Amino acid sequence: MGLFDKFSKTFDKFGYDMDGYDKDGYNKKGYNKKGYDKDGYNKKGYNKKGYNEDGYDKDGYDEKEYNKNGFNREGYNEDGYDNKGYNEDGFNKNGYDKNGYNEDGYDSNGFSFNGIHIDTKINFDKDGYNKKGYNEDGYNKNGFNKNGYDKDGYNKNGYDENGYDKDGYNKNGFNKNGYDSNGYDLDGYDENGYDENGYDSNGYDLDGYDSNGHNEDGYDRLGYDHLGYNRDGYNEDGYNKFGKNKIEVKED
Repeated sequence: MGLFDKFSKTFDKFGYDMDGYDKDGYNKKGYNKKGYDKDGYNKKGYNKKGYNEDGYDKDGYDEKEYNKNGFNREGYNEDGYDNKGYNEDGFNKNGYDKNGYNEDGYDSNGFSFNGIHIDTKINFDKDGYNKKGYNEDGYNKNGFNKNGYDKDGYNKNGYDENGYDKDGYNKNGFNKNGYDSNGYDLDGYDENGYDENGYDSNGYDLDGYDSNGHNEDGYDRLGYDHLGYNRDGYNEDGYNKFGKNKIEVKED
């Protein structure tokens, strides 16, 4: 729109000409005759070159033909690798394919698909280990076989295949008989059934007395109950609970 047209056009009270555009050339929705807003984007959000405000076209690619993840239409980034890290020839940045072999057919340790080493020309490298990392005796560099046990039969945590260490205890600290290094089982009793204080599960020691010194019948080692009377009902002074001795009771 020329300068003359801008000032010669007639605008309504809302500021729009007969075609529906204001003096700057935009309609009520904010678009000019070519369909672009003041920022240069059309109704779908794309500029004249076909890119949105983030710089991507309708297919999601920028001017360099890369998407927001950095890959082109063929699926490769600027360095030439796909989202799995391989180039169009199928090799990663270290030069190995998805199976771990370089273009010469060797893995990172120098072994071929058939297990032949590039330097030694046999199944073992110069250090004596094969493709899987084991020597002729079946142990790896850390001294463990394929099952994870060393020559003595213990794994990296120090336990044999049955779960016991060199001293015969499992990870919970108990031997195969169920006792710890102090000789007590999970409940705290030794092989004879007594705890560290010398009492069995019923609370009695080897002689049959509890922590208060009484047996299961309620008498102490001297034969008296907790009230001080023996089985006949007399205390150590010879009197019963009524204050009488045996002679007085007999006379009664």
